[in-house]
Amino acid sequence: MKRKTDYNYLVPAVAIVALMTQIPFLMTLIFSTLRWNLSRPDIPRVFSGIENYLYFLKIESFQDIPPFYGILWQTILVTGMTLLICSILGFLLSLLLDHQIPGINIARTLILGPFFVMSTASGVIWKTTIFNTTFGWYGVIAKTLGFTPVDLVSYHPLWVIIGLFVWQWLPFFVLIILAGLQGLDQEVMDSMRMDGVNWLEGIFRIKLPLIMNHMRVAILLGLVFVVKEFGLILTTTAGGPGTRSYTLPYYVYMQIFSANNVGRAGALAAMTVILTLILVNLIYRSIERRNAKYT
Repeated sequence: MKRKTDYNYLVPAVAIVALMTQIPFLMTLIFSTLRWNLSRPDIPRVFSGIENYLYFLKIESFQDIPPFYGILWQTILVTGMTLLICSILGFLLSLLLDHQIPGINIARTLILGPFFVMSTASGVIWKTTIFNTTFGWYGVIAKTLGFTPVDLVSYHPLWVIIGLFVWQWLPFFVLIILAGLQGLDQEVMDSMRMDGVNWLEGIFRIKLPLIMNHMRVAILLGLVFVVKEFGLILTTTAGGPGTRSYTLPYYVYMQIFSANNVGRAGALAAMTVILTLILVNLIYRSIERRNAKYT
């Protein structure tokens, strides 16, 4: 006899999630169809259809390409490089931390430190006490070694942002990957040693494939966290010089708080969410295909 499942107990949780997430998103979609500028209260709010979307997407000519496409590329570059570096370094650091040696618990605790620091606080600290060419650590060390320090925030803003994102989110990757390594079947590890598998082969042919799902989950969640991050950008480069370190979330912030344009900010936010969901869906499907392959 097939057992009937009662889903009524899920209704309160689903209602709360819908209230907190879907209703604000629907309101954003509605705002994205309005011509609404907060700096011009004398102009009434009117329905504009997809005009706000076309403002970012429409290409008049090769000489007049909207900045959206450049900012989209910068977002992809920052997100992709951050996830790639965090995945590689996270795996290597997890291998180092996956040993029972004296002080290992202290090392694991310390490496998680950056994950609990606020983004805005991190940005201010890095900009003023480290990257500053006059009294920051970077400037002092460079001058001590006889080099003229280059203002990294001004000349290489995008790579500064990538470095700060890696610094903040690397502990998150280490946490998930280390959990995967510590959850490996000890019998498999013992068999690996008995079969004479060397250290390098054991890592890349046995351990890495076994924790690949953990890697994908880390990348999946990291993608969501990194794409929405803008606090570090605000407090370090402020998107500059010009728009060279803009990402889509920071562009949304500037549209609403600088340009005071609710409609365009809503359209840009909606496109950002849709693009993020597409990427998340692709990663999730790859996880599902791999799970189906081995079941």
